[in-house]
Amino acid sequence: MKVEKLIIQNIGGIKNLTLEFIDGLNLICGINGVGKSTILDCIVSSFSLYPAEGLRRNSNSEYGEWTISVDGTIFKNSLRIFRPEEQIVNHNPLGPSIKNIIYVKEQRPLKYSRLQSISRDNDFDQSQYSARITNGLNGDSIKNWFINRLAFERQGNFTSQEKHNLQTARNSFSLLDPNVEYSHVLHDSLDIMLKTTRGEIYFEYLSTGFKSCLFIILGIIKEIEFNFKDPKIKVNEFDGVILIDEVDAHLHPYWQGRFLKVLKEVFPSSQIIATTHSPHMIQEADAKEIIALTIDENSNVSRLELDQLEFGFKGWTIEEILEDVMGLKETQSNRYLEVKNEFERAIEHEDIIKAEYTYEILNKMLHPRSPMRKIYQLQLGSIR
Repeated sequence: MKVEKLIIQNIGGIKNLTLEFIDGLNLICGINGVGKSTILDCIVSSFSLYPAEGLRRNSNSEYGEWTISVDGTIFKNSLRIFRPEEQIVNHNPLGPSIKNIIYVKEQRPLKYSRLQSISRDNDFDQSQYSARITNGLNGDSIKNWFINRLAFERQGNFTSQEKHNLQTARNSFSLLDPNVEYSHVLHDSLDIMLKTTRGEIYFEYLSTGFKSCLFIILGIIKEIEFNFKDPKIKVNEFDGVILIDEVDAHLHPYWQGRFLKVLKEVFPSSQIIATTHSPHMIQEADAKEIIALTIDENSNVSRLELDQLEFGFKGWTIEEILEDVMGLKETQSNRYLEVKNEFERAIEHEDIIKAEYTYEILNKMLHPRSPMRKIYQLQLGSIR
């Protein structure tokens, strides 16, 4: 299953927006308030009886609507609610495809939880599936699912699909960091232990960024196993849609680009539609994978047309991506810009005292290897 096209009119802050998606990774970027999460909410609400909680019509319109194309099927829905307490039921969702969509929201906690026992997999009806996908992937059952699989693997009754999925889950630790790997489960407390360069640690003692990545990877593997029981499938064969809001959340810049590679490696058959604020992820992605959104002077949201460069933005600096792709008008601090403007005015009026004073401040502000220091020195020398 693949989402081909989405048209949004008067939903949230989006007045009229048309997006087309490719089969693999689709990375949506733009400033806060541009409507990135609204796009994901419209997609997931097309499959559920219960539209996403934050989905509301534009305050200046009587109703909003979105139209989605999924494998050639057109789905259209209108929305009149605006007040927080209003709720609706979607009477005509793309229900049969509900197991083919997984939604990971921006909150991804993996707090320590003590298991009293290993429980069986959950079964859900259509209504429960609807609530689950709009609420987003729940991490509470990740630990139980992983230990369940580890505990029963040796009985020899696993299918080839289950064996593959468990091995993928095991490998996910080292995919993110070669210095971290699964070790064992403590039989007396049912805790997952990991080998690291600093010794063995509890699974929950990993960094927030590491756990955010594991929440996504292990959580998606778990959901695929819960959703496809007869027949079972391998996670690398899952050809549904994975939605991830703020995929870069909690990640160090070094990990941001790396994590995109891991996602595409673990789920190569999936369509991944993710939002991001990370220029490092844009550096890593191909040009065709990037959906950059912008807002014009009339508050209209639109897709920024980017050049389909052969190597994407892999040679661009972070500042160039922030300005030309992500719509950030200025990458330097307001205080720096104020002093810079004062310096330039002093040069223009040949005010040597003011120019020297502001230059000394700029000199302290600049990066030690900044080429701007030499430029400012030349400008100052021109009026001495």
